[in-house]
Amino acid sequence: MRYLCLLLVCGLLPARSAAGGEVFAEFLSWKATEPVDWVLNTNRNPADQYVTYETLSYDFAPGLRIGGRTGDEWETTFTYTHFQTSTSAAAAGDLTGAFLGGKLSQPPQPKLYFDTGQIDAGIRYNMFDLDLGKRYRPADALMMRPIVGLRSGWIHQSFTSRLQAQYSDNNLPVHKSIVEEMENNFWGVGPKVGIENSLNLWRSEACEVNGLLNFSAAYLWGQWQISDVTGSSTVTNGVDSRSTQVIGVPDRDFGALAFQAVLGLNVKYRDWSATVGYEINDWLNQCQIFDDATGPHNNDLILQGLTLNVGYDF
Repeated sequence: MRYLCLLLVCGLLPARSAAGGEVFAEFLSWKATEPVDWVLNTNRNPADQYVTYETLSYDFAPGLRIGGRTGDEWETTFTYTHFQTSTSAAAAGDLTGAFLGGKLSQPPQPKLYFDTGQIDAGIRYNMFDLDLGKRYRPADALMMRPIVGLRSGWIHQSFTSRLQAQYSDNNLPVHKSIVEEMENNFWGVGPKVGIENSLNLWRSEACEVNGLLNFSAAYLWGQWQISDVTGSSTVTNGVDSRSTQVIGVPDRDFGALAFQAVLGLNVKYRDWSATVGYEINDWLNQCQIFDDATGPHNNDLILQGLTLNVGYDF
């Protein structure tokens, strides 16, 4: 079903019109923000107890958007956006796994806590957009382009959490470790509406400079596929005992709402154009993984950062 939707989107892109068109490539430097707590760090002193929530943090990473535009007053635009990022973190202390598999695998009495932990996480974002819009000029320097369109794609997220503990059981040394692997995979397709605005700041015979402010919203009928598998190893006095725990999470089918905004500056020189801007994409309730504290998460995934677009008119 996913690939049928993508083929439909690609097939709707028209051939080159008599008015010509544009091809462009856009280089992205985005940062992902998603408040996911992966472990709780506490102490065992009742007089001065504290709890620290260790949260994932992503750095800026490169991405790419490519596409084409045909038409004159009525324009059809097709774009494909690819972005991928990853992060890792570590913690030490009296740790409790925040994810459900880690919580259910805590060491027994009297230990109760893990000593150390690490996590690796990644996001893979692939999105296709097909937009149809018509240009209006309320004033000579102002161009407005309302758009309607179709968006389809997928967002895959992965989390690999590792926790370790050492303690004694009946005076025998015990080393317990777990590896919890989770995936939060979404795909969807649905309508999109928006408006693109361009204000001319300076113009000559061969060159012009424009300020841009674009906004759009998309509502995708989507499906989330969530998996949570925890492998546990307990070595007692040199004897290794292993087990695997699978937490069953049914697929979820419901809508996904996303907002996009771009503020930028565009320079055109003859058949070439370049745009630099700042873009924000907010995917509401994108992370749907489970934990032991709140059950299902409803965390927004925000992708934001600089964009640099280079285009050529033909």
